[in-house]
Amino acid sequence: MNKKLNSRYEIKLVLYFRRYFTAIILSILCMLLVNVLSLAFPWAIKIVLDDVLPRYDLILLNKVIMGLLAILVLRALFGFVRKYLSNKVGEKIVCNLREEIYRKIYKLSIENIRRITPNQILSRITQDVENIRYFIITDAVEFIYAIVSLVLILFVLFWINIKLTLLAVITLPFFVLLYSRLMPHLSLALKRYREVNSQIFSRINEAIQGMPVIKTLNAEENEKSKFKGMQDNLLTMLNKSHWLNVSLWVIVDFFSSLGLILVLWVGAQEVMSGKMTFGELMAYYSYLGMFFVPVIRLTAVNNSFQESRASLLRINEIMAVEEQASSVINVLNVDKLLGQIEFKNVYFSYMESKPILRNISFEINPGEIVGIVGPSGAGKTSLINLFLRLYEPARGDIFIDRHNLRELDIRKYREHVAVVMQDDFLFDGTIEENIAFGLNNVSSSDVVTVAQVAQIHEFIDGLKGGYKTNIGERGLRLSCGQRQRIAIARALLRKPSVLILDEATSSLDAITENLVQKAVIDFMKGKNIIIVAHRFSTIMEADKIFVIKDGMLIEQGSHKELIARKSFYSELYFEQFKDEDLITRNII
Repeated sequence: MNKKLNSRYEIKLVLYFRRYFTAIILSILCMLLVNVLSLAFPWAIKIVLDDVLPRYDLILLNKVIMGLLAILVLRALFGFVRKYLSNKVGEKIVCNLREEIYRKIYKLSIENIRRITPNQILSRITQDVENIRYFIITDAVEFIYAIVSLVLILFVLFWINIKLTLLAVITLPFFVLLYSRLMPHLSLALKRYREVNSQIFSRINEAIQGMPVIKTLNAEENEKSKFKGMQDNLLTMLNKSHWLNVSLWVIVDFFSSLGLILVLWVGAQEVMSGKMTFGELMAYYSYLGMFFVPVIRLTAVNNSFQESRASLLRINEIMAVEEQASSVINVLNVDKLLGQIEFKNVYFSYMESKPILRNISFEINPGEIVGIVGPSGAGKTSLINLFLRLYEPARGDIFIDRHNLRELDIRKYREHVAVVMQDDFLFDGTIEENIAFGLNNVSSSDVVTVAQVAQIHEFIDGLKGGYKTNIGERGLRLSCGQRQRIAIARALLRKPSVLILDEATSSLDAITENLVQKAVIDFMKGKNIIIVAHRFSTIMEADKIFVIKDGMLIEQGSHKELIARKSFYSELYFEQFKDEDLITRNII
């Protein structure tokens, strides 16, 4: 994640601001008017002290008060418009930003998503976007407001008394010097804090997901100890950043107060010598107080700016990841899939130093039922991932209906392929929503039909809510077998040309598994079924069986042909059924 950012994918907030240029300009105009109107209050004090009180001029006093009330109303109106527009634009920008990141995720390959890690992606789209949101809506507006205030107030201060103004700002270089020395250390401390905080966030997420494992291994105390260590590390980072932050605040307060003291000392002498009126000094002192408030605001805003800047850099790390794209310019639109499949000299590895598949070549004819077997880690699931084009082969080609898979429109191609994994993912929602997931305008009768094929309809129908029953996050309110059958129903509802079952019935008992398999085969009659299995009972009726070992295709043929060869397949088979009489019934 430390790679150099590709500017083609980099998010630049200025591009979002351009979309709402009119609203932003109107907000800044209202901000300018609020600042200008605020300048009237100290000057009103000067008029009261120099003109109203010495002359006991009640008419002038009433005029001043009425003018201030009118200014107060206008300032409230412009302030409301300014805050409403800035908040509205800020929220829209953040929504646009979050949507762009979310769209980007769907353009990444599975390989890149796993390399980045889901926890990092989640952190970017939640914590980092929230940091940017806070800065845009709150502190960015404060920053502009402070700059405008500084310029206007500084102009007024010089207009009233150049000597006092030069005296007031004489302390600023010392402040800037100390600030520039401390700020890099504060930025580094905040960066380290964010890194540790992200690690804690990831650990909490992992602990929640893996709670059954933690409890069954009695690892609660060990995990608590690890978490406490991470918390202590976080506390150390926080203490350092707080120390630096408080130091900055003390410096700001010291030098702003020092400026006020110097102005009070010299200003009083100016009044006593007749060079200034008492009202002018009070007005000047009020303006000077208003001048240091934006300085303090700018200091506070800088912390938020550093946070949002770091967040934007981390988001751009995601945006810089290359998207999965076709290797050809003009992709083929697949309207129909016959099911002629060919792997030709395919090599694949997740890491260059460790090959997973080596020189895989085979053919599957339309309508064939194919089994894939082999030891754990042999490369069976990797084979399926390549067929789904979740990953790209390192070498070799995959052909679908005589077309190279790289030439096909991947979205159109996947419309004709459905896959069911061993632990397939279900979403928080109803059973009906999960079966119909990704499809529009699906009838309830179609949902019931595929549920019946998957042998899950009777269970669903017996539930109080039926197909409207909510199954919870990841379907945790269901058993493993129930989740698998709902996943099978979901795959069948797509009416695929190729159905892939990757250990899809491993949690079912033998009787239910047999019923599901027969119903699925009838439903998919004339279409391809690819079964990745450990249980030989699920593939013995297959037209072809591919045997994978150490990433290589070492055997292929029907069940009886492979048994007759008395090779690796037969060894696996006899080992699985050595205590059952099923061997005799299926060999002969």
